[in-house]
Amino acid sequence: MARPDTILRIQCNVWLQTFLFVLFCWFATAATAWAGGPRWVTGPPYFTTSGVPVVWYTNQPLYFTDPGNLSSTVNHAAADALVAAAAAVWNVPTATLVLSQGGALDEHVSGANAFLGSNGPIFPADVQSSNYLAKQIAVIYDSDGSITDLLLGNGASDPSGCLQNGVTESVDSIVPAGFIQHAILILNGRCTGHAPQQQMQLQYQLMRAFGRLLGLGWSQTNDNVFTDSPQPTFDQAMFWPVMHPIDIICGPYTYQCLPQPFTLRPDDLSALAQLYFIDQGQAGPGKTDSLLNANLFSGHVNFPTGEGMQGVNVVVRRWAQFTLPSAIEDRYTVSSVSGALFRQSNGNPVSGPDTSFAGSQGSQNSSDEGYYLLDRIPMLPGTWQVLILETEPVNPLYTGQYAVGPYVANTVTPSGSDPVSTYGIFGSYAQPFVDFVTNDAAADCNTGTDGTEAAPAAVTPSGWWSGLLCGYGHSAWSSLSVKANRSATFEVTAEDEQGFATSAKAMPVIGVWNATDALGSLPGVAGAGEAFDGDANGMTTLTTAFTQPNQLRIGIADQRGDGRPDFNYEARVHLCGFAEPRNGERCGRHD
Repeated sequence: MARPDTILRIQCNVWLQTFLFVLFCWFATAATAWAGGPRWVTGPPYFTTSGVPVVWYTNQPLYFTDPGNLSSTVNHAAADALVAAAAAVWNVPTATLVLSQGGALDEHVSGANAFLGSNGPIFPADVQSSNYLAKQIAVIYDSDGSITDLLLGNGASDPSGCLQNGVTESVDSIVPAGFIQHAILILNGRCTGHAPQQQMQLQYQLMRAFGRLLGLGWSQTNDNVFTDSPQPTFDQAMFWPVMHPIDIICGPYTYQCLPQPFTLRPDDLSALAQLYFIDQGQAGPGKTDSLLNANLFSGHVNFPTGEGMQGVNVVVRRWAQFTLPSAIEDRYTVSSVSGALFRQSNGNPVSGPDTSFAGSQGSQNSSDEGYYLLDRIPMLPGTWQVLILETEPVNPLYTGQYAVGPYVANTVTPSGSDPVSTYGIFGSYAQPFVDFVTNDAAADCNTGTDGTEAAPAAVTPSGWWSGLLCGYGHSAWSSLSVKANRSATFEVTAEDEQGFATSAKAMPVIGVWNATDALGSLPGVAGAGEAFDGDANGMTTLTTAFTQPNQLRIGIADQRGDGRPDFNYEARVHLCGFAEPRNGERCGRHD
């Protein structure tokens, strides 16, 4: 970590309190995630609000436990104690949430009374989501593994897979207003045993599962604890969030790989406060204001063009009052990914609008594109502190169900170098607002030569051309004439700011239309809607054939519907006759 200069800059603004919210999906363990705060964010068309984190409809959700035993070695009382310990971790003074047990389910849930229907799993009536007013969270003791196998496939409950399938969580009811109504937790009884460590491991996994169903996303703070580069200190391990995406494997029990594994870190508390915030003077009994002896830091990460830069992990360190620069902490306290409230997937002209759940996540407001929010930064001893703001890329391993931030299918490397800036002086309840531009970031958004869908630009005689997918939702269009009995291979390679091929910037997709096809229609000739299917790094390819002369329209877009100043690409079309070339001829642009 670089040491910042000691020049203090005070940039404050009034933070407008955000209303809180929540999203849903069955089999939530496989659902996409956002990080450093909300797991889900509302947006059209499913939700009636936009850019709001999804939260529980009540600040006091109750869980109800299975009346049976968890296994032959863990009876009902011991299982209830395990669940209570995992849930209690999330009851903290600085968030409105109160998670507690409401009673028991009506029956022991097993393969005898649960089965798969045409629309998914069918449980006893009191476990179903329609019963959410009476029982918000159903905790199933899967004593023989039959429920885990039912949901995840035969053999999923085998003890060899306990690190993955010890606990299965599902948020199975989220309404368009953006509230979670119901969730289910399944504890795999086959993951228990005579060794106390087996129960502790299950408790650790259940604690993290509770965090997920409460609406928290995965987070990246002090990621060197996971990567082991540089070798982490004890302090950094103590500030590695409980909601880290992927566990460290240091032996049979992952909870043993970190100190005090059942203690929330400041980053977890910040994420929880973002969802269940207590405004100043609004704390009830046993609670305190979220920003009492804490700061809130927000703003935007921008390109020089003014467009927000999504997917940048913004991290903060603290500097205690009246101390030398050598006293600046060597660990990060809290993190937030820029653009976490912005659109996750916008669809594209090649595959059409995204009608999946991801297509309804996130705001379409451009002011959210580079927005970051460090919701609760606890203060060091004293009446004020200085904050050191830095940025870093999201670990490229954190994609899919482990995604950190709005880029789920693939991470995007930030443009420019990571700035280190010092801000202060901040006392209790301070809420600084800082917009900044990363050093040496891409500064060009000139797409004038791209052509449009209605007026595509002619492909050059060489068959090679380059462009820039800049501006959110931008697509590039070209026109091409082909002769009869020709095959055409289109190649598009994503490039970084230096012109090097990369899979960490744009995710190019290609569509080919007849020139007469209606504007706004899906490709009438062929389409490659999944990026990076080519043999080379960062390349997407599409091959099609023509028996008659044709006039074509070619579209290039980002798979996510994204567009920004560092989304460069190089394209090529390779034409060949159906017969093999003869007499040394080469297939090419004019064949």
